[in-house]
Amino acid sequence: MEKLLEIKNLRTYFYTEDGVIPAVDGVDFYIKPGETLGVVGESGCGKSITSMSIMRLIPNPPGKIMEGSEIWFDGVNLLNLPEKEMRSIRGNKISMIFQEPMTSLNPVYKVGDQISEALILHQKMSKKDAWEKAIEMLKLVNIPSPEKVVNEFPHTLSGGMRQRVMIAMALACNPKLLIADEPTTALDVTVQAQILDLMNELKKKVNAAVMMITHNLGVVAETCNRVVVMYAGQVVEEGGVEEIFENPLHPYTKGLLNSIPDVNGKKGKLDAIPGVVPNPLNMPKGCRFAPRCDKAKDICYKEKPEIIRLGEERCVRCFLYDEKVGVSNG
Repeated sequence: MEKLLEIKNLRTYFYTEDGVIPAVDGVDFYIKPGETLGVVGESGCGKSITSMSIMRLIPNPPGKIMEGSEIWFDGVNLLNLPEKEMRSIRGNKISMIFQEPMTSLNPVYKVGDQISEALILHQKMSKKDAWEKAIEMLKLVNIPSPEKVVNEFPHTLSGGMRQRVMIAMALACNPKLLIADEPTTALDVTVQAQILDLMNELKKKVNAAVMMITHNLGVVAETCNRVVVMYAGQVVEEGGVEEIFENPLHPYTKGLLNSIPDVNGKKGKLDAIPGVVPNPLNMPKGCRFAPRCDKAKDICYKEKPEIIRLGEERCVRCFLYDEKVGVSNG
C-alpha cells in the first residue's frame, strides 16, 4: 500500500549558547492513508519536534531542519516547498490538534470566526457559508447547542469543549493527515475517554490518517494501528500495536510497558526505568539508552546501534538483535 507520509533521516537540531541539541536525530517512519500511527516516548524524546518539523513550524533560529532530511507527503518533499505553498498545506491537507487548546485558540475571537478562517482561506468559502460549516463541524464533534457555541469566546468553554472546538477546526477542511499532539493531556479521565472515542468515530467518517503523539500507552492501545517508540531523539522500535504490547523487543519499550499501572492491583509495586533521559548536549557515546539498560553489554557503551529490520513493519535499534555482533538476546 502506498505511503501518505514518509519521513527519511529527519534531523532537527537547535543551536544554543551551550551547544548543539540534536532534538530529532535520524528519524525514519511512515504513515499509510487512513491508518493511525502512535508515536510514544517520555517527555523530551523528540515527539513534538518531529510533528513541528512535518508542519515546518520549527523556529529558525535557533532550530534548523538539517540537510539530508526528507519529509514526503502525498508524493512531494515538504522541505523543498516555498513557504507560500507550505501555508496552503497547513490546516488544509495536514491539520494539527495541540495539547493545550487555551494557548492554541485566540481568546479575542469567537469560536465560529476561528473555525471559519481556515475555510475562507483554503476552501475559498464565503463568510456566510463558512459560518454555516462551522456550526456543522461543532455538531459533528458533539457540542450541544452549536448555534450558540459558535458565538462564544474560548474562555467561556470547559477544557473538554475547547478540545472539541480544536478538533472541529482541524477537521474543517477534510485533511488527509491529522497530527494529534497529546490531545487529552490537560483533560480529566472521563473527558479523555470521550475525546478518544470521538476521534476514533470522526477518523472513520473523514477517512484521515492520524499521527497520535502521546506518552500514554493506554491511548495507543485504544486508538492506534502501529506504534513508533522514540527515545532521546531516535526511533528505537516500531511495529503493530499487538506486536509491541505482546512482544516488546527494545529494553526501553519493555520498561514503558512494565511501568503501566494495573487497575486490578495484581501487579503490586510499579516497575520504574532507572536513571534519567540523557542530557541532549552530552549524549552517550554508544546506545543512548545504555546507561539505563539492565541488558547493556560492553558494545552498547562504545558503538551506536543501527535500526535492524525484522519484517516490513517491525524494526528495533538494539545490539541484542544484531546477528553481525553476535550478542544473544537472553
